[in-house]
Amino acid sequence: MTSSVKYIRRACCGALAILSLTACGKSSMSLDPAETVEQMKDKLTFTDQMTVVDMEGALRIYGVDEALVSDCAALRGSGATAENFSVWKTANEQDAEELEDQLESFLQSWIDGYSDYKPEEVPKLESAVLTQEDHYVILCVSADNEAAETYIDDLLDA
Repeated sequence: MTSSVKYIRRACCGALAILSLTACGKSSMSLDPAETVEQMKDKLTFTDQMTVVDMEGALRIYGVDEALVSDCAALRGSGATAENFSVWKTANEQDAEELEDQLESFLQSWIDGYSDYKPEEVPKLESAVLTQEDHYVILCVSADNEAAETYIDDLLDA
């Protein structure tokens, strides 16, 4: 076998090895926040009348750093309940992790606020679904957070 054939064979084997390792890795997911909110609003259990909130409103309500967010969509209740659902897209995983921390702070401030206002809402907030996957963060406070977690896990595993 000539040296050029050996070289081509090694190059092909190397390329195949790299491709097989890449195939084993997790594929990059892609969610459209507005479509995801629309898709999930009928699956999730809410006792409140929910309203769609645009990015500007969501940034204000949740008090997150706008620089972390490239897109988001949310559902918000009337305030009579703590129910809400939001899908956030960031530029990278590091920003998503920071955004998740900010949403944890949001949840804690709402727990503190609802403790005096409507203490029956606090269990919803304490069992809220807050998950970060890749460069997405999803927050859900619903009447059935256990079922919501299953729906969100299924969405992220798809």
